[in-house]
Amino acid sequence: MWKAAPGALVVVVALMAPQSSAAGPTPVDLECSPLPVNCQTWYRQPVTVRWLVPEADGVAPGTCIAAQTFSEDTKGTKSFCTAWEGTSEDPTMASITIRIDKTPPVVTAAVPSRPPDYGAWFNHPVSFSFTGADATSGVASCGSATYAGGDGAGVPVAGTCQDVAGNVGGGSFALNYDATAPAAPDVTATPNNNRVTLRWSPPAGAEVIEVARMTGTGQPALLFRGGGTSYTDRELKNGRRHRYLITSIDQAGNRAIDRASAVPTKSHLLSPADGARLGAPPLLLWEGIKRATYYNVQLYRGRKKVMTRWPRAQRLQLSETWSFEGGRRRLKAGRYTWFVFPGFGDRSDRRFGKLLGKSSFRIVG
Repeated sequence: MWKAAPGALVVVVALMAPQSSAAGPTPVDLECSPLPVNCQTWYRQPVTVRWLVPEADGVAPGTCIAAQTFSEDTKGTKSFCTAWEGTSEDPTMASITIRIDKTPPVVTAAVPSRPPDYGAWFNHPVSFSFTGADATSGVASCGSATYAGGDGAGVPVAGTCQDVAGNVGGGSFALNYDATAPAAPDVTATPNNNRVTLRWSPPAGAEVIEVARMTGTGQPALLFRGGGTSYTDRELKNGRRHRYLITSIDQAGNRAIDRASAVPTKSHLLSPADGARLGAPPLLLWEGIKRATYYNVQLYRGRKKVMTRWPRAQRLQLSETWSFEGGRRRLKAGRYTWFVFPGFGDRSDRRFGKLLGKSSFRIVG
């Protein structure tokens, strides 16, 4: 009679025929290591099967191996035991199926909950569900994730899948994400006869500038979309204020808006060519009006006044340096705006007319 080792757990997996004085089937037991000993699970490591055949007179060749180890991944490999007691004409036949999956599943895709917000970019949080594949036990479940930053091209979003055997596999996928708006364009609006010229410095990170004019219905009408640093809105009515929205748009569609307005009037100014270079100071020209005996010309660099002159002629030749408010000034690179007012009688009378107009020019290095 076979006896189990002390402490060993034995599970019977084949029916045992009723005992009689005549020869008949022999009981067949087995145990698996590691747990569970009845082998009824997916294993994630090698499995050893032990067939236990007490009081057997014989076993079929190649079966009932005392200790058989299975190491390779398998969807189902059978181990057999055929044994008899007394005669081989009435054997006990038993088998067990071993399933092993040591290989984690592969995460095959990250599926976003919506398409990109702008081009190939997402600009606000997006959730992903993951899909996977497993060649042996099959995929049981895959996770999900929500990405909410930081910004970047090709940033990784990671997820996992688990197979039926309990293995967990991970993967990551590239994502273009930018939720940070660019700076708003710094816009100046210069009115002229039947037109308004808008100028801006493109903010860092902005790829496109849009210019829209507000309409009588309160809705903006798109006038311009593209690169560059200026746009002139033409064929406008003089004396009416026109309001504009100037929007910088980055690669992910984030937007920042600046607003400007101007009232076009018939200007008497003849602007110099924009983009004059250092060493070639502009000549400012304007149309005179009746009874004006002199003119007041005011020059600003940005928002700071840098010159006031009182010419009698309808022109003023700028120079590279000049005096103003007790100091020396120099014509530096930058944008300048100039205004002209008519004066009547003597300067001491301080009789001025309405603004003839204003214009701008840029000095580049």
